[in-house]
Amino acid sequence: MAGFFLTAAEVTDYCRAHGILAAGRGSAAGSVLCYALGITLSDPLAHGLLFERFLHTGRTSMPDVDIDIASSRRDQVLSWVEDRWGLTGTGEAMVANRITYRLKSAIQDLGRALGLPPELRDRLSRALGRDYGHLRPHRAREAEAVFTEVLGDAPVKDALLTLLERLEPKFTRHLAPHSGGVVLSSESLTHYSPLTRSSGGIRMLTFDKDDVERLGLIKLDLLGLRMLAALERAREEVLRLTGEWVEYGQLPDDPGVWREISTGDTMALFQIESPAQVQMTARLQPKDMTQLAHQIALIRPGPIQSGTVHPYVRRARGEEPVPDLPEPLQSILAPTHGTLMFQEQILRIAVQYAGMDWPQADRFRSRLSKVEDPDELAALRVSFLEGAAATVGAFPWEADAVFEQCAAFRGYGFAESHAHAFAQHSYASAYMRRHHPAAYFAAFLTEAPGMWPASTIASEAARRGVRLTGACVNRSGVSYRAESVHTVRVPLTAVEAISADTARQIVQERLTNGKFQGVEDFYDRVQIKRDALDTLVKAGAFDALDRQRNRREAYFVLQTVAHARPPGTRALLAPEAALPDVPELPIDLQAALDTGLTGTTPTGRHQLDAHRARLRDLGCETLASLRHGATCWAAGVIVAKQRPPTAKGFAFYVLEDATGRVQAIISPDLWEAHRALLRDARALIVRGQVTRQGRAVTVRVEGLAELPLRPGGAAQAAD
Repeated sequence: MAGFFLTAAEVTDYCRAHGILAAGRGSAAGSVLCYALGITLSDPLAHGLLFERFLHTGRTSMPDVDIDIASSRRDQVLSWVEDRWGLTGTGEAMVANRITYRLKSAIQDLGRALGLPPELRDRLSRALGRDYGHLRPHRAREAEAVFTEVLGDAPVKDALLTLLERLEPKFTRHLAPHSGGVVLSSESLTHYSPLTRSSGGIRMLTFDKDDVERLGLIKLDLLGLRMLAALERAREEVLRLTGEWVEYGQLPDDPGVWREISTGDTMALFQIESPAQVQMTARLQPKDMTQLAHQIALIRPGPIQSGTVHPYVRRARGEEPVPDLPEPLQSILAPTHGTLMFQEQILRIAVQYAGMDWPQADRFRSRLSKVEDPDELAALRVSFLEGAAATVGAFPWEADAVFEQCAAFRGYGFAESHAHAFAQHSYASAYMRRHHPAAYFAAFLTEAPGMWPASTIASEAARRGVRLTGACVNRSGVSYRAESVHTVRVPLTAVEAISADTARQIVQERLTNGKFQGVEDFYDRVQIKRDALDTLVKAGAFDALDRQRNRREAYFVLQTVAHARPPGTRALLAPEAALPDVPELPIDLQAALDTGLTGTTPTGRHQLDAHRARLRDLGCETLASLRHGATCWAAGVIVAKQRPPTAKGFAFYVLEDATGRVQAIISPDLWEAHRALLRDARALIVRGQVTRQGRAVTVRVEGLAELPLRPGGAAQAAD
């Protein structure tokens, strides 16, 4: 066991020595030894974390240690691990994931076998949407209406549905490397399993994580976390701009940061930027790490299904008293206001209330989280009720109520130690956004750890005094870069069709032979595909080089030289073409090109600006002006869609205009009536009642229509 801990510590030590942000989380955060060795960053004694969730005397398998690593440098760590423990190429390998069929992947494979054209397969996959795409193939008949919508009465429809129904549930399509599980061994792993290479060249076993656990092999989960990559990059940007080094483990407790979080101002913050978390933040108003950890853990299927959310919120806000519970339930659930929130609480209940030992409690929690067979669930119930009667003298109806609460938690829920680890990252992201916004937004846009499109993040940056400047062949690099404490430069890679390798080639040529003098000079010096060149011109990457700062001028020059010679070759005799008098590019068209090709625009225009007058005529209010309790008309571009399985058929769309964002709550009846529209629309007009709390604004939709954004769309929306 000592070798296991020292191995995990060696990995985190390597990360620290090379400036790579890394932190252990999950059940390992309950271990004092992991904290002392620097594997985890949360003090388990200060937070009362449960060690037995990580390791207990009856455990026969190796404990789990999950280490989050900045995703941009995870490959570097994996290469080092392979060199360090790989022996002759057989002492280290990734665990395999068994990739099973869902309806979309099954349609692609079976459709290909039946001769369906790729365009038709893609149309069918898109039409399945969020309602049916996640289904197992044998349930394909539930989506028959979608098959009819795309395929009509073609004979292939019935053939495809019949074959899909005959696919076995959880049939394995292929093996792929696990997202983080690395197996290490002092002897050759071929003693246990064949080794193979994935399509990406990663060495892996043919066993999954459960097989490896039963074999007793050492497994470390080295997981890439984009937020850590963003924080690492932001720290480097701050160092370059100001010379200051931000030590994330020693951040001060800043009341200003907590004030922003408590009002629901959480855009671009780790784990608390979703609409549900924005509303929860405005209601709970967390003011310390424990409260923040509770909030992060609350919006998960486990707490939602077990009925934890609303009682917890009401009790935390003092709107209802915490009920008196018999011991030991009172002590176990007191930190979470008498509600069941964490996996550790189920373990404690199993041991202290139902009389199980730790191995039995661990098996109970594991089986309860996965059980689907009613007979197995009934057996677990009987065992729990008998144990509770013998241990605390609980009556059957009392113990049954506790069991039901635990059983309802079977969906995904956090370990308490996991929630505390994530709360630290959330606070760090909030601190950096407040004190170093340009550096933070440059890093955030580069690593993209959140759920929002770049245009929404750019709007948030502008609200905080940070302006995005457009892509430029003489200023842009491979990543977003803070040019000052108030400006961020859009990179070449943000331009559609420009890969990282192409962007790197452009930057290397610029550094080696000087800045580009114009479109023709760029064309002669850089060997680049024609479609990529077209995109660069349309995205405004040559605006600073144009005599008139007119993209039409740059496009004319490009077309002229492209017909004379291939890119990357300088002509011996090249007569200068006379530039025609081209009209200036309208700013609305410029903004549309920017947004369509880079995701953002430095013009400050929003996609709805061209529709604003017509929307006013319709009676639509701006999103920022919606009043609490009023029934209003509003319109916005769709920037996020969610229809979680735990929402009982409700859908949640986030709409945005130039003034703000709202969450539109769409009932199951409206969803069924407008399913195709909601699947395909880019913008919506909605009518409904408004609820406003802090920065969290929701509209309970009573009626809706599509707002077309194509030319002529405003007129159509009004008809």
